[in-house]
Amino acid sequence: MVQDLEPISSPTAVKIVDAASHLFMQRGYKAVSINDIIRAADVTKPTLYYYFADKEELFVQMGLRVLQEMGARLATAASAPGGTVARLRALAAVLMDDRDRDMRMMRHEMAEHLGPANRNRLARAFFTHLFRPILGVMEEGVAEGTLGHYAPVTLANLFLSMSEACQEFAGESRMAAWAAESGIHVQISPISTGEMVDLFLYGVAASGRPGAADAH
Repeated sequence: MVQDLEPISSPTAVKIVDAASHLFMQRGYKAVSINDIIRAADVTKPTLYYYFADKEELFVQMGLRVLQEMGARLATAASAPGGTVARLRALAAVLMDDRDRDMRMMRHEMAEHLGPANRNRLARAFFTHLFRPILGVMEEGVAEGTLGHYAPVTLANLFLSMSEACQEFAGESRMAAWAAESGIHVQISPISTGEMVDLFLYGVAASGRPGAADAH
């Protein structure tokens, strides 16, 4: 059913979901209470329960909203002009722009705290909105011969994982914080979308890899 993948759209409900989203992404699912969300959203408990059955439904609605917004931008990127490489760069730009929306954390919290029905609901939303546009570009790339050696679904998984991993190199990333807290004096330079796509296409071998200067 596609209908159960659509986020709630009432202005009051969206206000509550926005408040819950900020808390969930900042603290994690378990550490956030309904009372925390009520205070952050500045609503009454009856108002919250009018729209949402429980905290689990709030988390699901957060995920659906984030994924729908991201999916719309990924769908646009997947149809960008210029062929497979241009579309990969456009996809990477969307995926790496969402540093405040940690998809890995969301998937972990989903697996850890949601019941089977809601896990399945969000998993289908992840595939529909996040994974499917990437998979489509990989299928086109393999069909036209730009990409090869692996199945499109493997390439899509690899591309998504690499884009998420590259967020660790952002200036305010966990990697930078960990280095500073450990007293390690190392400069962690952000990885651009062009560099990420270059790594995806050509790897890190010293030879046989085109220059990435024009991909930044």
